[in-house]
Amino acid sequence: MSKQLLYLILFGLVFSCTKHSQIADLEIPSSLPKFEILVNNDEAFDGYIFLRKIESPGAQFMINSEGQIVWYQISDTTILRVFTPNDRSYIALYTNKDIHEITYDGDTLLTLSYGDGGFDKILHHEIIKDRNNHILALTKEIIRIDLSELGGKQLDTIKTDGIIRLSETGQKLWSWSLEQVMDPLKYPEINRFKNDWGHANALAVDDDGHYLISWRDFNQVWKINNESGEIIWKYGAETIKRAHDKIYHPHCIHRNLDGDYMVFDNGMADIRRSSRAVMFNRFGDSIRNTLIIELPDSLFTVRQGSVYQFAEDRFLFSSTMRKILTITNRQGDILWLAKSDHAFYRAYYLDKAILTR
Repeated sequence: MSKQLLYLILFGLVFSCTKHSQIADLEIPSSLPKFEILVNNDEAFDGYIFLRKIESPGAQFMINSEGQIVWYQISDTTILRVFTPNDRSYIALYTNKDIHEITYDGDTLLTLSYGDGGFDKILHHEIIKDRNNHILALTKEIIRIDLSELGGKQLDTIKTDGIIRLSETGQKLWSWSLEQVMDPLKYPEINRFKNDWGHANALAVDDDGHYLISWRDFNQVWKINNESGEIIWKYGAETIKRAHDKIYHPHCIHRNLDGDYMVFDNGMADIRRSSRAVMFNRFGDSIRNTLIIELPDSLFTVRQGSVYQFAEDRFLFSSTMRKILTITNRQGDILWLAKSDHAFYRAYYLDKAILTR
């Protein structure tokens, strides 16, 4: 790779080991994070947790249930926190202008840079691939506007978010911006929020191909038509009646193994200082919660964070601001908990078989 120095622990060397001490004896760079396992139910999981360290030197790595690093790739500089694993590779933002797809063996499958083809947007918070191998990302959008009647300037700027769909060669196939579906001049206190209107933080593809997007500052999840850009439905603070069911600063929207929509509900410092997983689905014309998994208040993370279901009764959480990774069952019982010296934007579970395909 031109922009990364890859240091690989070969899978065969690691996976042939039968004793944890042998893995621990492998030479691991001192720059990689350390983990202290505080809870470890032996049946919690038998795969690996895939993480990304962004401080220089940046790194991708996997740990086992003992908190031992079994695979890693080290970059030659800082990297952005955004990455998503696939069957044989992961796709990531090296910077907000550079997209890389790299196999777990260290081969570069894809490199796209801002300015190539139709790649004309600065990216942030999400990078994924759809079923057609098109690349989807959240974008930074700039709106030039007159806000003088709302307390701003006549020649003012609103910074917000959008979506871009690129081909594997970097050609822009489709793009969308919040401005297409909301009039900023009708948004309450737009002058106050003009430097970060909405704050989109996650993007996913629904089963029918349309897009799911979560908005931190709207406290909402939207489904967006992948052609017209129209809003298909909204779910969030304004649409939920019961106070206990309301979501605040949601992150990490996606469909889980049960087929439900799932978000990491951060909570909010002045309303509910606790974080949790919230699952919901559509029933006819209505949307309602199907399951809530509460985390202890000690794992409250006011920003960032993730949750993914990786088995029928297993859910992996990243409490970013606490530097803690947790696995629970449906009842919220903590089966595994690891404390690190680094904070992780997201944590993904990978089955061992993914590395031997």
